[in-house]
Amino acid sequence: MSKTPERSTVPSEQRVFGLVLALVASTEGLTKSSLLSSVYGYSERYRRGGDNSTLERQFERDKELLRSLGIQIETLDSPLEPGNNLLTRYRISKELLQFPEDLRFTERELMLLRLAAVAWSEGSLSAESRRAAMKLESLGAGLDVQHLGIAPRLGTAEPAAAPLQRAIDTGVVAHFDYTMPGRDTPLMRRVAPLRLHRVDGRWHLIAWDLQRNADRVFLLSRISGEVRVGPEPFEPELHERADGIVADLLHRRETQLATVRVRAGSVAEARLSSRMTTSQGVVGAPQSGENVELVVGMLDAHVLAAELVGYGADVTVLSPPELRSLVVNRLRAVAAAHAEADHA
Repeated sequence: MSKTPERSTVPSEQRVFGLVLALVASTEGLTKSSLLSSVYGYSERYRRGGDNSTLERQFERDKELLRSLGIQIETLDSPLEPGNNLLTRYRISKELLQFPEDLRFTERELMLLRLAAVAWSEGSLSAESRRAAMKLESLGAGLDVQHLGIAPRLGTAEPAAAPLQRAIDTGVVAHFDYTMPGRDTPLMRRVAPLRLHRVDGRWHLIAWDLQRNADRVFLLSRISGEVRVGPEPFEPELHERADGIVADLLHRRETQLATVRVRAGSVAEARLSSRMTTSQGVVGAPQSGENVELVVGMLDAHVLAAELVGYGADVTVLSPPELRSLVVNRLRAVAAAHAEADHA
């Protein structure tokens, strides 16, 4: 006799959302066996005529989760055999699922809420965040971020995020290898992680460097290898430094400025214009109806250079010279790589 797998590879959010869809779609209601044999997340583990007790317990937990979300499940007794649990049907009334008339979200609000939910990879979401994401899905916020005209990195998973967040929550030291620009080999860092903060579409670790006894900000994308967490605790008072470090980070972006010329109507203009610093803004008007000069804040010249290269001919760096040199060198490296490939 085949054995029912104890675990499913289907994420719980997908399973519960599939359960909601099935219960809403059926006006007559569905029996437990019908749900377990057909809903994605249950069906691949269901054994017709076999032992499905594990799935039934999962189904009961999922029902309780839906009730905690405010989604009421109706139970309908069989008219032929009242009280027979095997014939009991379940459904969700569309009317009961509707929000009050005075509580509505615009399409833009739903999009922003959904983007907030997907900004973290699935493994990084807290239980409350996952529940919120499911609630948004039931409101019709199932939007594909790849078709929203935003940078794809918004939904990119940062492998270091989950262990670092655990270290922050539990107040323990974290160790990781960090590669600085211009270095071939990473350096081991031992830090008290204080906060994960997102600026310009990139995740940063706000931390106290225990080896250097100084505030530090680390780009998660530069962390290589595995993040080692704990068990050594750090002083809880260090968390009080986080706000000041973030303020310094944002001040740096407002004072380290870059001037770029972008093609009007291009992706470069759309993405960079939203990050113009309020202290300078737009330099001049569109040139000949084709180009626009923008002043944007710059946290890290190497990171910004990598982004600008990706826009190709749609952007030209005017200042500072350091940023211009980084972009030119990257473009020359790309050209050289293609030249070598053509002669290979």
